[in-house]
Amino acid sequence: MVDFKKDTWLYALIAAILAIIAIFTPWGSVEVMTVTIQSWMGGGVQYWGSPADSWVGSGLSLWTFGLTVFSIALLLFYGVNTWRGKEFKWDWLMYLLSGLVMLICPILTLVLEGTSGAVIGFAPIGIIIAGVIAIGAFAVDKFVGRE
Repeated sequence: MVDFKKDTWLYALIAAILAIIAIFTPWGSVEVMTVTIQSWMGGGVQYWGSPADSWVGSGLSLWTFGLTVFSIALLLFYGVNTWRGKEFKWDWLMYLLSGLVMLICPILTLVLEGTSGAVIGFAPIGIIIAGVIAIGAFAVDKFVGRE
């Protein structure tokens, strides 16, 4: 029989790696006349052609970027140290908090900074999936294997 509880570190590492990949992809793009504007996490905007202020954010993207990087660091720290054999009393709480941050922040950023006609990139989707995996690691660590 497979013991999922002893492999929660693997789920945390998978979530962290997926979130790292998502950070390096565009948040989204919008086409204004003949200019394609790409937005990246942290509020960076890339465009070709004349400057355009089509993608105006309120800074929530920068908060999402910072909290996602912090969540990745937590998942990597607890995942790698658990893999090496260290036992933590509150690792399940770190999985839950990291997962909730990576689930809620991109959704809030998409809703509050959404631009009409924009195409969503992989970044918010990847971070949301990583958050779901981290919450799954919490559920497995906390509730699986109890008799």
